[in-house]
Amino acid sequence: MDDNRWIANLKDRADQTVLRDVHFTEAMKNGVRERIRQKDRLPIVWKRFALPVAGLLLVVWLWSSFSLSGPTSQGERAGKPVPELLPGGQLTSPDLWKPMPQHSATYLEQTFSYIGEKPVRAMTDPNELYEGQTQRFIWLLNGSGLSQVEIVAYRTDGKRVELGSYQVMGPLHDATGHVPTGIALPDPGVWKLQVLAQGKHVGQVFVEVKKGISPANRDLVEPIIRNYLETEGKQLGIMAADRQVTLELLGVDAPDAERRTVYAWVNVLSKNPLHSSGVSAPMVFHIVYDGQKYRVQNMQMPEDGNRYMSSLQKLFPPKVLEQLENNR
Repeated sequence: MDDNRWIANLKDRADQTVLRDVHFTEAMKNGVRERIRQKDRLPIVWKRFALPVAGLLLVVWLWSSFSLSGPTSQGERAGKPVPELLPGGQLTSPDLWKPMPQHSATYLEQTFSYIGEKPVRAMTDPNELYEGQTQRFIWLLNGSGLSQVEIVAYRTDGKRVELGSYQVMGPLHDATGHVPTGIALPDPGVWKLQVLAQGKHVGQVFVEVKKGISPANRDLVEPIIRNYLETEGKQLGIMAADRQVTLELLGVDAPDAERRTVYAWVNVLSKNPLHSSGVSAPMVFHIVYDGQKYRVQNMQMPEDGNRYMSSLQKLFPPKVLEQLENNR
């Protein structure tokens, strides 16, 4: 039997085993041929073993290829392409910056919710985190010797915001200390909030800040502004008392619990068709808490004429100006 026929028969037998998906390369064939040729140089007593030995070597060779590139679980075929790193391959690292889920725990029959893991956790509503709007955080700290901490925020693009230094208060729930804060992050995205003590890392939580206006702030400011526009008598005094107001909120800045700056596009028209006066313009509303309720402290509009654009840019931040440009 010639070399090629013998090799073909050996591969047919291999195809009936787990080696069926291993590609029989030309290099493998040449290697077996060389071992067959060597049988002619062997003593007669070894010639009968030459072909079986060559076959065994081929099986070992095939099995090595199968082990390195074949399936890792039973029933999976080995013919699938293996991703290459070089050339043209790409090794990606896992994304470790992910918002943390909320957990619940019970301590002394009191249930509380938090994000993070000991020694640093935060009691907050992660669904209410919106750009530029303050959200209440109560930090739960576990550790000895913590009397004062600093909180620093980092966004995935490297932006850094210092959120202040705070005195650590007494135990709360299962934590040895706690810190109440109000935190406002300026831009949407995933942020790391890191807690430091004397410049050393204590712990961190990851949160996602959303774009737009939080439902809580929208529910708070919209009726206040609407009522103000329906009754304001100084800047809108030329208009009839019976007014129809439409309001589109564009943004809210809430640096703390006592103040809100609201950006909106406003249309005010008289309900009486005989009165043609009206206003349609972007406006800024400054809302404050006076100890009893929230109210509009003042309102601003861009100036008319050739000073319109310059005054518009002074009153509105870039993210709101972009919305105004897109709405034209």
